[in-house]
Amino acid sequence: MSSLLLLSGRMDSTLLAYTCEGVTLCVGFDYGQPHKIELGYARATAASLGLEFMEVKVQTLPKVNDVVFAGRNALLLSSAAAIAQAMGLDKVLIGCNKSDEERFPDCRLPFIDGMNAALASYGVSVEAPLLHLTKSEVKEQYSEVVGAVSWSCYTPADGKPCGNCLACLTRGADV
Repeated sequence: MSSLLLLSGRMDSTLLAYTCEGVTLCVGFDYGQPHKIELGYARATAASLGLEFMEVKVQTLPKVNDVVFAGRNALLLSSAAAIAQAMGLDKVLIGCNKSDEERFPDCRLPFIDGMNAALASYGVSVEAPLLHLTKSEVKEQYSEVVGAVSWSCYTPADGKPCGNCLACLTRGADV
């Protein structure tokens, strides 16, 4: 099987880039996020692994609250599935984890199952290999496998992590 990886440049998807077999294309999306700096990290990760990286600009998404963008994963997974189908890839990987469930409705198993049902006729499936792991478990695996080559801040200031947002707090305020 050949896979497309949604590579945001954050810790979860970076871990997947280093640990999942069969990834042939990494896609990063510009959806108007204030933390667009992460896409540079995604591009660097893909390059370090010899993987193709594609950056796709989509419509700017409105924020529901301080960190949730309305319909983000629905849009990103649909777009990624279209790219995967056109390129003959059969799987899209996304880095949702168990700790995301409470705050992000599109990081829950029923959502992933729904996307799979919707995309079945395209011959593309969605997998979230980290969905059973907490953010702490992801961070532990990331530290063992990858090191510090990703971005984890939603509200950067002058190119540096703010140290106060949800992403900084769950990662320990290091990039």
